[in-house]
Amino acid sequence: MKFLIIQLRQLGDILLTTPVIQAIKTAHPDATVDFMTYPMGRLIIPGNPMVSKHWIAPQSGIVEMIRFLRDVRKNHYDVIIDFMGTPRSAMLARLVPAKRRISFDTGRAFLFTDVAPRDGEPDYIVREKFRLLAPLGIKATDERLRLPWSDTDAGVARMFMMTEPLLSASRRRVILSPTHRRPERRWPLERWAELAVWLEKEQNAKVIWIWGPGEDVEIDQVMGMVRGVGVKAPKTTFRELAALIASTDLFICNCNGPSHISVAVNTPSIRLSGPTSLISWSPLTSRHQGVQRQTMAEITVQDVKDKVTSMWSLIDIGAGILRGHGAISNAEEVWHVRPDL
Repeated sequence: MKFLIIQLRQLGDILLTTPVIQAIKTAHPDATVDFMTYPMGRLIIPGNPMVSKHWIAPQSGIVEMIRFLRDVRKNHYDVIIDFMGTPRSAMLARLVPAKRRISFDTGRAFLFTDVAPRDGEPDYIVREKFRLLAPLGIKATDERLRLPWSDTDAGVARMFMMTEPLLSASRRRVILSPTHRRPERRWPLERWAELAVWLEKEQNAKVIWIWGPGEDVEIDQVMGMVRGVGVKAPKTTFRELAALIASTDLFICNCNGPSHISVAVNTPSIRLSGPTSLISWSPLTSRHQGVQRQTMAEITVQDVKDKVTSMWSLIDIGAGILRGHGAISNAEEVWHVRPDL
């Protein structure tokens, strides 16, 4: 059988769709699974041994789209699964020959042979995506996210650890990710600063501040509030960031893209959520927890301290295993640096 998965964007959503690939290959080991994204998908899909072909859809241009569809249509898929259900993704699904087309029940349901209802109750996005496999009789249970990286990707993190001796010597290494492109989804910087001081001065931890494109000014601002507390991470690619997160012991973040990377590499995490649903965007296991309030401003520093304190025993066990493996493992062969505990 030949499958085509459509999840054009965003980075977090593409990463959250990777368990579907495993579910299909488990049910149909000989199946061909292709994946369609926008160019941003190059940060996630290449290197996944279960994906046969990664299609990069053009984001604009009629001529480019016609050429693209001409190439995709040659494959004659048995099943196309559209995990977005947007006008663009539905059009792409309809214009490619396939025996079955599956998506969620939206106003574009007439373009598909099978539709699945969205559950009225909020659920982890991965489990919601699994519902689109039900028409195929596939029961998926493995929710692990797949983000492979190479030994070269790990080089930046290794060099960073070598040049920051306090990180190597620290009992606990904690990443703080205080950024988000939407202001209403950011925890106030002064609270991140207070948390950082508590972690370093009272909890025997070393703080690492991470940042992405255009976010370094914000990181410099919060580090200016707590001079001498924490170190600024180097500039990284998406997979270099995965290797860096995998080499640490705890990840605390707003509900942002890097939060899904922490799940993918199985580093314990605490996610802070206001207007976004914590249930939807976090697996909420013993290793991945969070604090939910109606607004980010309602989350207190004490709320986060209490959550960190409740996780220290699990975190410290994981840190011991990590030190036993060495600073960084190669995820081309090992999806998770540390086993579930």
